[in-house]
Amino acid sequence: MLLTDYLPADSKNVSDDEIYEAFGQWVTTRGINLYPAQDEASMALAGGNNVILATPTGSGKSLVAIAAHFYAMSRDQISFYTAPIKALVSEKFLTSAKSLVQKTSVWSPEIPPSTPTLRSFAARPRS
Repeated sequence: MLLTDYLPADSKNVSDDEIYEAFGQWVTTRGINLYPAQDEASMALAGGNNVILATPTGSGKSLVAIAAHFYAMSRDQISFYTAPIKALVSEKFLTSAKSLVQKTSVWSPEIPPSTPTLRSFAARPRS
């Protein structure tokens, strides 16, 4: 099942708890158990808080980013994923696209390598 299948029917009247529980159900169906840092960050995001997650490589930051996209879409908002290199954004976009399908798009301008840039993709609310 796609994560978008868990979006609330009424984005105007959905509680933080309902959104958090819907994401948790999707995670469970994938056979994933959230690490404590992922769960704490996910709860904070569901509550509309900003989060900085500084954990080691391979500790599940990308799943928290997917949670942020889901929470934004649940409220008909737009979310962004930003990374310092194009390859990382491409990899994460493909991973997210498998979960979000028609809800993602990529923006990655070609800028000279000497210019510091941010590579991003956005999850857009349903039409």
